[in-house]
Amino acid sequence: MKERTFTSFEQYERYLKKKMMNKAKCKGLEGDAYVEYLQKHENDAARIWKENDLQKWLEKDGYVTITVWRDETGQRKIGRGRPKKPESEKLKHSIHVRLDDERYKKLTHFCTEKNIDVSEAIRILINNL
Repeated sequence: MKERTFTSFEQYERYLKKKMMNKAKCKGLEGDAYVEYLQKHENDAARIWKENDLQKWLEKDGYVTITVWRDETGQRKIGRGRPKKPESEKLKHSIHVRLDDERYKKLTHFCTEKNIDVSEAIRILINNL
């Protein structure tokens, strides 16, 4: 995982351009192929900046830290903040329940006994139906 901090889009763009120029040279690209390679990555830099709404973070914090890592398929990913859960793991429904003292004590006792939170206890109890 790599982290880079930038204070402007121009600084980010210069960093990527220099990096891509070095990569293009290592690949032995010349002429039109070299120019095309650089143009593609300049467009990618602008797209990534826009998709991740990095200008908003730059205005809010005065800098942007970009973390780069590889996913399961080896593709590079750029993101900010907590990674997103897969759709299958997202909990989409919220409920509110009123309990009398006796039931509430039973529920909290069950939670402390199993060392789990109330939400997880309710999920376990629903699965046992």
